Amino acid sequence: MIEASDLKKYFGSIRALDGVTVEIPGGVNLIVGPNGGGKSTFFKIAAGVYRPTSGRIRVLGKDPWRDAEFKRKVGVSFDPAGFPPFVTGREWLELFAEYRGGNPDEVAELLGIDFLDRRIREYSSGMRKKLSLAQALVGDPELVMIDEPLANLDFEAMGRVVEIIKTLRKETNFLLISHIWEPLLPVVDRVYVIAGGRLVAQGEVTEMKEVLRNLYSLSFTSR
Repeated sequence: MIEASDLKKYFGSIRALDGVTVEIPGGVNLIVGPNGGGKSTFFKIAAGVYRPTSGRIRVLGKDPWRDAEFKRKVGVSFDPAGFPPFVTGREWLELFAEYRGGNPDEVAELLGIDFLDRRIREYSSGMRKKLSLAQALVGDPELVMIDEPLANLDFEAMGRVVEIIKTLRKETNFLLISHIWEPLLPVVDRVYVIAGGRLVAQGEVTEMKEVLRNLYSLSFTSR
């Protein structure tokens, strides 16, 4: 699904990614890591937002930076999400439905969105999050990429998102990056840890649970 070879991204003297090589198969995949560790940079390169400094990446066999067809196959939700303030949520989702297909109302119902006809400038942070998730899901993409799927949501909405991933995993693939990782583990197949610009651990979720708990407990005790 995603293949990266010696992937590097530099911002001046900052080495955000410093030679990541990884093969991420289909299914539900979760990337975790510390702030500034490189996971968001990897996500944005895979989404076609950043061009790598060097190395190679292919997503669904496509170059996300160069291949226009890539956009039709992949749905992306960024965090924080950016929207034009004076359009409605419905108008925003219809833009994605125009080139990817799908019905915005069906996705809205799935996420419990009842505010599509209000202008986005009136949305709370939680409402914006739901709209961002909806834009990633509209049109039944082959791959759904979500940055912080549980951020800015109440407990009920968090549970709904986890259930949506559990249901849709039979039909599509997911790449998630999240600081709130424990509620996601029951629906995740594999976990990858990116820190210091490098891939430092990876494995099936059953073998990575203890690794994650050790890594995060170590980060707290070292403060």
